[in-house]
This record gives sequence, structure tokens and C-alpha cells, in this order.
Amino acid sequence: MSETSRYREEEGEHVVDIRVASIEQLFDNRDPAPFRERDLDPDLADYLFDAGEDLADEAKFRIVFWLDTPCRPGEIDDALHAHFAALIERNKRERRRRRRIGQLTLVLAIILVIGLIAAAQFVAKLVPGSIGEGLKEGLQISSWVAMWRPIETLIYDWIPARRERSIAAKLLAASIDVRPAKTA
Repeated sequence: MSETSRYREEEGEHVVDIRVASIEQLFDNRDPAPFRERDLDPDLADYLFDAGEDLADEAKFRIVFWLDTPCRPGEIDDALHAHFAALIERNKRERRRRRRIGQLTLVLAIILVIGLIAAAQFVAKLVPGSIGEGLKEGLQISSWVAMWRPIETLIYDWIPARRERSIAAKLLAASIDVRPAKTA
């Protein structure tokens, strides 16, 4: 079963359906701010993000909210856009922070590599035999292990962050419809 087969199609687009009694169910009850400024319910945000991930390869998709009680036009659109725009900004800030940390730790790791390799050469000359050779190898291996995390941070950590930004952007671009639940 493909990821997209869980979603119905309407006019050639996949549709993510959300059925709730009232708009209040869409927001985090712990947040006292007015609707437009309130956080989405964490379960709803996770569900939408998962759906966005399932439908990420689709050209476009639609999110349809089926409400028992009507709400102000644009209220849900505003809340979703605010939530996913904030997610993208938070993701960008986190990526910049990780890049700075990666650059700093890379500089520290390079200094450590130089020091450990120098110490390995010194130990090899100072301690003869297999003990000296073992210490030398241990220091050399430790020097390269010190490089592991900075390289991982700078080279690989951006991949999941980029995917998350892409999914959030896809959710921002999704069409949003609010329909009365009685006709569903």
C-alpha cells in the first residue's frame, strides 16, 4: 500500500481530511492566546506534518477541514500558515546554530588532531616496542575520532533539516478548504 493511497482524491489532487466539531479542537488548549496567535494542537500539527511527508512527492495537495460549527473565513488558513511559517523559521535558525557549532568544533578538532598526532609521534620515539606502537596507534585513532562529530554536523545534519523545511513549505502551499461537516 502506497503512502498516498490513504488519502482520497478530489479533482486530481490528494486530500487530507480533518473532521472536528469546532475550531477550538484545532488549537492547543494550554495556550491562552486568541486563535490567530495560538499554537496548533500538537497532535494536529504532527498529523499534518506526517501527511505532508506522505504527499511530499505530489505536485500539490489539499487540506479540507470538516467543521460542525462554522468559523470566521480565513481563520484556519491564518493559523496553519502561521504555524508552518514559524516551523520553517525555527528550522532555519536551528540549522544556522548547528552550522556555527559545527564550524567551531571543527576548528577545535583540527587543533586536537594536530596535538594528538604530534603526541603519537613523540610517544613512538619515547616508548619503544609494541607498547609504544599501541599508544601511537591509539592516539592517531583518537585524533580522527575527534573529527567525527564536526564532520557529521557540517556534512550530514543538514539533510533531515532540509527535508523538514521542504515538507513545511509544501504544507504552506497546500490549498485549505473549510466545509460544513453535515454535507460530508
